[in-house]
Amino acid sequence: MKRIAFIILLALALALFSCSDADEPSTDAPTDVASAEKTDKPTERETEKATSRPRPTEPALNGGDEKEEDTLMKREYVAQNFEDMKCMWLSQFDLSRVYSDGGAQRNESDFRALLSTVLDKVAENGINTVILQVRPNADSMYPSQVYPPSAYVVGSYGRDFGYDAVKIAVELAHERGLSIHAWINPLRAMTDAQITSVQRDYAIRRWYDDSALRGKYVVKVGENWYLNPAYSEVRELILDGAREVMQKYDFDGLHMDDYFYPTTDASFDTAAYRQYLREDGTLSLADFRREALNKLVGGMYDSVKAIDPEALYGISPAGNYNTVYNSHYADVLTWCAEEGYIDYICPQVYFGLEHSSFDFISTAEKWQSYIKSDKVSLVIGMSLGKAQSGVDNYAGEGKNEWSEHKDVLKRCLECTKEFDRCIGVAYFCYQYFYDPISAEPNSKTQTERDNFVPVLKEISWK
Repeated sequence: MKRIAFIILLALALALFSCSDADEPSTDAPTDVASAEKTDKPTERETEKATSRPRPTEPALNGGDEKEEDTLMKREYVAQNFEDMKCMWLSQFDLSRVYSDGGAQRNESDFRALLSTVLDKVAENGINTVILQVRPNADSMYPSQVYPPSAYVVGSYGRDFGYDAVKIAVELAHERGLSIHAWINPLRAMTDAQITSVQRDYAIRRWYDDSALRGKYVVKVGENWYLNPAYSEVRELILDGAREVMQKYDFDGLHMDDYFYPTTDASFDTAAYRQYLREDGTLSLADFRREALNKLVGGMYDSVKAIDPEALYGISPAGNYNTVYNSHYADVLTWCAEEGYIDYICPQVYFGLEHSSFDFISTAEKWQSYIKSDKVSLVIGMSLGKAQSGVDNYAGEGKNEWSEHKDVLKRCLECTKEFDRCIGVAYFCYQYFYDPISAEPNSKTQTERDNFVPVLKEISWK
């Protein structure tokens, strides 16, 4: 009897202990095993999503689950863009005197006043989107953890910012109802004299100083050094900078220009290509370079969309498509045909209607023909550069078109209605419209502008 009573008491004790353990979960361990496992690795569905694109993929830059990484990167601001994109590039050359004066960053109140006038003039001309250069030479126009302060803003390399000019630019643009996109140059860096003035806190300087990485991660072509996108570490640096600017500011998009590979010379990336071949790679050098850029462009798209799915990511290649593909190694055919690379392509169709080799209409038609994805749109880049010079020495019989006619851009703009993929245009650049300091109209382009601006204000591609 005592034995039976003991067994009953033992069973009751075990039951009570089990109930207590269930009601008071340990604070040292996850309460949901399934959730804990999901944090460590992606589910099968997530894995399929991450590798579904027919393009080279790389692991999440900071490690861990791709879905968790995306959540951590999202921002509260939701990008605002227009169905009809009427854009103007604001380059470092346009704004260098607005940013700096006498070799130093201009005082904040003067900068704010000058930039306010610039943006007012932009809006007056029917522009609704500004594309602001923030990284011209592996440097930064804003306080950055990734790239050093740009001489275009602070006066010379090695100096620090007195205030954040880019933050002001974003605020002023949005106050005027303008969409504003951050514009980066992906590969071009500084000269020797400039890079040696940069603090060693930045990767670009450390790579330059490291004999094992100089000529590998950074390669000199002419007077400038360039980042070599063949290496994942270099691509990650570029992506780090892109993520930083999109998270730090309420930009409505990210824009990348046409400075891709600076040379066709095989010596630029010999070591990387030889290593690729030793690892049983089969691509030609040209395709190896295109694949490196595809990884960069795809990674850039993913980074932008992870931060803000509504933000736009576009690329502006040179207008000569043969040069772009064969000399810059930009695989625009893939970018325009497959989802997951870009939202829009903005070729720099800086040609007149009478250009013998690349007239505006046939060149724009060629670029439109590359677009096979419904997710990719066409924004056509134009320039008043020839209107200012009055001559195009590469246009053959159309050499003097810009001096003989003062409505070239008006007629080109009207032609854009013929392209069903077109959603807008972009103009290079502000100094061809106005003097950035005095705000006086550029007299050499005045007539050309007076002809096309009224059309720009009214045109729609919907």
